[in-house]
Amino acid sequence: MNVTDRIQNEMEQLQAAPRAIAFRRSLHMYPELSEQEFQAMERIAAELDALKIPYEKGIAQTGVVALIEGGHPGPVVGLRADIDALPIQEENRDAPYCSRTPGVMHACGHDAHAAILLGTAMLLQSMRQELCGKVKLFFQPAEETIGGAERMIAAGCLENPHVDYTLGLHVSPALPVGEVGIKYGQMYAASDMLVLRIHGKSCHGAHPDEGVDAILIAAAILNQVQTVASRNFSPTDSVVCSFGSIHGGSAGNQITDYVELKGIIRTLNQEHRLYARGRVKTICEQTAALMGGRAELEVIPSYSPLINDDGITDLVKENAGQLLGPEHVVLETVPSLGVEDFAYFAMARPSCFFHLGSGAPAGKEPQPIHSSRFDLDERCIPIGMRLQTQNVLTILNGLTRP
Repeated sequence: MNVTDRIQNEMEQLQAAPRAIAFRRSLHMYPELSEQEFQAMERIAAELDALKIPYEKGIAQTGVVALIEGGHPGPVVGLRADIDALPIQEENRDAPYCSRTPGVMHACGHDAHAAILLGTAMLLQSMRQELCGKVKLFFQPAEETIGGAERMIAAGCLENPHVDYTLGLHVSPALPVGEVGIKYGQMYAASDMLVLRIHGKSCHGAHPDEGVDAILIAAAILNQVQTVASRNFSPTDSVVCSFGSIHGGSAGNQITDYVELKGIIRTLNQEHRLYARGRVKTICEQTAALMGGRAELEVIPSYSPLINDDGITDLVKENAGQLLGPEHVVLETVPSLGVEDFAYFAMARPSCFFHLGSGAPAGKEPQPIHSSRFDLDERCIPIGMRLQTQNVLTILNGLTRP
């Protein structure tokens, strides 16, 4: 029996797919925001208890790390799923598993990620005596906000035992069920948060010559900052600097002395990241000084760029082709300027993060992630389970060495 048939046989015997889907629906009905995933943590722990898989909970406050020990020595593979939800009111009232928590929903598919990881754990635990190595399971909190991956790594999740490779996935409504998106190298951007404080001098609006207009300085800076990407980087490079919030002034007849703006820088590698930070800071400070004011730019580093390892990506691509057919493996050529905190795992170990086609429930149009109407075709869950199980078996049992 080949590995694909063996996995399918285990799925049927264990009723793993229905169990994973039921777990997904339970999480979806009772979503929790970042750093508040206490019920999710307990639900995951209860499922792992039933599977007799040892674990630690409370990692990075609400995370869970579990370990499946194979019957033979070998490498260690880490599998990650995020578990937090978003502050969005769900509008899928016709779904029986619609969120019961006002103003909170799983609009990014993390409930499906956790279900796929749990289902994969069912399969690997049933085959543990055949495994040449170990599998660590990371149920990670706070992907949407503070970067739970970085905190779990700081808490030691990649050690004791030392993890050699990591794998992760994200459901994609842009791909139909039965397709997988693979991206070599740069996949997601790095993010830096910006807080710009502009100081001028207040005066009456009828006598602007007596003050220093902080709003006018802000307008000049906003125009100049757009030259960072257009005139400092090659047109083939992807760099974004955007300000999405501006606050200043309290009266229409007054020149205000203070404006505060908030924004982001997105880049795809560390060299561009550092240069863009410095260039934006110079523009802000010198433009303000030229106009008689003063600017302070605070740069708050956020997620790092997610860069896939070619060897592990080759392995996932080959397995996806065997499972779904090569024609259903989509090679993604353009990186996203979105962010994903699996980047911290990919920085620490050879890794692959891929997109799992999730479409939409029958009769509905796919909605983008973070939409109040986002939902997925649950047939993607057993596909994700089968592919992740095959990826682990390939690495551990040497069917194809990364």
